[in-house]
Amino acid sequence: MVNLNKCLICQNNINEVIDLLNLFSKQSIICEQCANQLTFNHQTRRCKKCLKIMSEEEDACLDCQWLSNKYPLINQLYTLYDYDGLVKALIQQYKLNGDVALNQVFQLPLKLFKRYDYVIPAPIHPNKLEQRTFDHVTTVLDNHKIKYIQVFETEERKKQSELTKIERSSQHNPFKINKDIDFENKRILLVDDIYTTGLTMHRLAELLFIRKIRKIDALTFARAVNNDKI
Repeated sequence: MVNLNKCLICQNNINEVIDLLNLFSKQSIICEQCANQLTFNHQTRRCKKCLKIMSEEEDACLDCQWLSNKYPLINQLYTLYDYDGLVKALIQQYKLNGDVALNQVFQLPLKLFKRYDYVIPAPIHPNKLEQRTFDHVTTVLDNHKIKYIQVFETEERKKQSELTKIERSSQHNPFKINKDIDFENKRILLVDDIYTTGLTMHRLAELLFIRKIRKIDALTFARAVNNDKI
């Protein structure tokens, strides 16, 4: 028997052979060729905290140093993929073109979530939610049946990818907490789609640190490879 499902990304037939060994296993939703392009380079030198790719000349992560001048740093970033090539095209097709079915491609590390008291997604402005018709972050969490709480709201902002790092950092914090929850001594995991400069995550975390949480980590679907745009 052959699985003739079409790849969610390229729409080519998957042609996966189904036998007694995998008959009751979850069938593939993307082809091997696409799967091989969804990567995170573990071989390159990276910052242990934010996973930025670092050159051999860098003794310390300049991004973390830059952020620490203004914010308490999150403890650890986790990510699925490097944000380039097919991953970049995939997220744009999912997030901006509304191909909701692609949320299934982002396979989250379920064991990670058990370490935290609260999972909190980054917020989306109501106008943007109405425009897209779905929340690109919580849709992935819902697909994995992960419990989360939505405690943030945001002002409507200019598209952040169109701004330089300096322009982004000069903005005031557009987020606020809209629920009265006791976060003292709690372990928090923030979830967003892409980690670029780290400003979004640290602006969200800033509002939680003042509530005496134990620690804050972050998980994103992808991590920008080159975020040195000034």
